[in-house]
Amino acid sequence: MTRMAVPRALARAGVAALLVFAAGCGGSLREAAIGGVASFDRGKEEFDRGDWMDAIADFKAYVEQFPGTEKTDDALFYLGESYFRTKDYALASGQYDRLIRDFPASPLHPDALFQLARCDDLQSRPAALDQTETTRAISRYKEFIELYPEHARAADAKRRMDALTDRLAEKRWRNGRLYYRLKHYDAAEYYFRSVMERYPTSVWASESQLFLADVLIRKKKVAEAVTVLRAVGESLASADVKARAERRLREIKPERDQ
Repeated sequence: MTRMAVPRALARAGVAALLVFAAGCGGSLREAAIGGVASFDRGKEEFDRGDWMDAIADFKAYVEQFPGTEKTDDALFYLGESYFRTKDYALASGQYDRLIRDFPASPLHPDALFQLARCDDLQSRPAALDQTETTRAISRYKEFIELYPEHARAADAKRRMDALTDRLAEKRWRNGRLYYRLKHYDAAEYYFRSVMERYPTSVWASESQLFLADVLIRKKKVAEAVTVLRAVGESLASADVKARAERRLREIKPERDQ
């Protein structure tokens, strides 16, 4: 390298360092139209084509180089969307969450909150397993509905929140059934009653009533069991559940509690 080449190389390195430093300072810095600089527009073109991995690389670079531009919240959102479409819901959540925290006034705030709930929703597990993600998704859907009741996706959020709440009811019903099979009738009664109290409109509430009646019979509380079964017939339970309750009533003979 010649003597003239060294100062020029150092100068180029200095300019690059200044760009990185300036990007870290935030503010109103806009994307520079020079070669080698991250491009939001290029990332959006890749996103629109369905080239998710290329879009991820460009949006990620843009957010890192320009954390305070007028397009940073857009870049975060589309970075999250790109991860979402590759089904990497954990990384998608991180981008939506950052947008919500760092850009609360962004017009993309509602969509980011909805998608954040969707990530938890899609990671939630069947009722027999841990329900941490289910509970978190319900909380975020609820926040979305409270903040944006007129949003186009509010109805979807309500529908998913109801479905996930039903899953929590099923979880408790399964716990009650397990204790019933183990003949731990006090614990079984607790869970069945909790389903009826916490989730009265769930299909699992009427299912819990049927099991609760059997629990009460095992505990020699036949008259109370009869009352529970008769209540099923007066409830909003399905025709099948009501028929089962009626059949169960015919099978038992009411007698005094012992």
